[in-house]
Amino acid sequence: MPEPTNQPDIVVVAIDTLRPDHLGCYGYPKATSPEIDALAAESIVFDRAFAAGIPTMPSFTTLFTGLHPYRHGIVAHLSKRRLAERILFLPQLLKQRGYITAACDNLAVQGNGRGSWFARGYDYYSGFVYKPFADQSKQLTDRALSLIQEYSGNPLFLFMHYWEPHTPYGPQPPYDMLHYEPNSGPIDLAEVRSIYPEYYDALLDDMKLRYPDDYAYVVAQYDGEISQVDAQVGRLTRVLKARGNWDNTIFLLLSDHGECFGEGGFYFDHHGLYDAVTHIALMLRLPGQQTRRVGALVSTEDILPTLSDLVGLPALPYPLTGTSIMPLLNDTSETIRPHVISAESTRQASLALRMLDWKVILPIVDDTQGQPLPDFYGRQRSADPLLFHLRSDPGEQRNLSDNLPDKLAEMLTILADWRTEMARITGEPDPIQSQGLTLPYSQFMERVLARR
Repeated sequence: MPEPTNQPDIVVVAIDTLRPDHLGCYGYPKATSPEIDALAAESIVFDRAFAAGIPTMPSFTTLFTGLHPYRHGIVAHLSKRRLAERILFLPQLLKQRGYITAACDNLAVQGNGRGSWFARGYDYYSGFVYKPFADQSKQLTDRALSLIQEYSGNPLFLFMHYWEPHTPYGPQPPYDMLHYEPNSGPIDLAEVRSIYPEYYDALLDDMKLRYPDDYAYVVAQYDGEISQVDAQVGRLTRVLKARGNWDNTIFLLLSDHGECFGEGGFYFDHHGLYDAVTHIALMLRLPGQQTRRVGALVSTEDILPTLSDLVGLPALPYPLTGTSIMPLLNDTSETIRPHVISAESTRQASLALRMLDWKVILPIVDDTQGQPLPDFYGRQRSADPLLFHLRSDPGEQRNLSDNLPDKLAEMLTILADWRTEMARITGEPDPIQSQGLTLPYSQFMERVLARR
């Protein structure tokens, strides 16, 4: 093992399914996140960070490899595809740099070990099975604090993966009522159920809601889970500070993706490539670094190359698709990338090209054999792309494809050229079309109904 160094400790806290705009530090009016807000006040906060792939497994594989899902091949959650051995994982690189590596995470054991690569490079991997309707985040923090308090020696890398506020929402008291304002929702929950009754009746029944007819109560459960995990972030940071090594700790907090509350006609889930889902929370606390807000586009691809710059990771035998964000922190650049391309193929298949002001979402409606890839609700899907002007329409409610055909063609050409380049580099067909959907509507419904 390499000799101990004076390298900083690195703590990465990932909060699953967390919408940035439900945090105070991103402008939410409710007090959901006092501990995270306090961390943000010590950090560099990124206002336009996006996931290159959704949902969880593609997003985190990109986080740990610095590669877009089209490069590492993990484009869907719980797919049969495995990460190639030649692709190195962040903990493997940190071990070569002398780090002790530890994780409290469940991705290596979820789905009967389909994500086995998530354990690569760890000295200590504390796996768990996600259990909703419990305060599991407290149990995970207890594990992490036990390890931290016993640990000394080489620099430490710790990865914490909290699953709150993932559906089914079910925070423990007092968080279940903390943010509830009866009948304050913008719509009636009956309107949500009417979109696709078979689906929403099952999904909402699965949450065991105390007030099953109040939309505001459902959102309050989501917010309550944020507050529940926020308290654990506070516990973790206080212990790190008490140990006296906070001034030599890199602390990164992020979400893997967001959640829909009506965007694109979806509720209480995280599919579709609207900003509600692809926009992530991202804040980086660096020893001795001034705090600031960064408005440039940033991708999950950019995190590994940034850590590489910060601690000098070993050189990789292949190019990364990510770009270090250090020029943004050093005031040497106002941008590091012209766009972020996001992918999904778990419940439905799409690509999105996201620029500062423009976005196109391209449905992928058939596989390499010409078989249909249905939509989120299992129906035949339109192949028509969606074009949005984000500055005037941040909620992505007005599709401008018919109004601006030249702009649409420009965006689609960029996306087509990128797909061609990815196929040239990997020597493989389009991974979404070749792998298909991993959790189509019928399978998802079987899973939900089995829990009821």
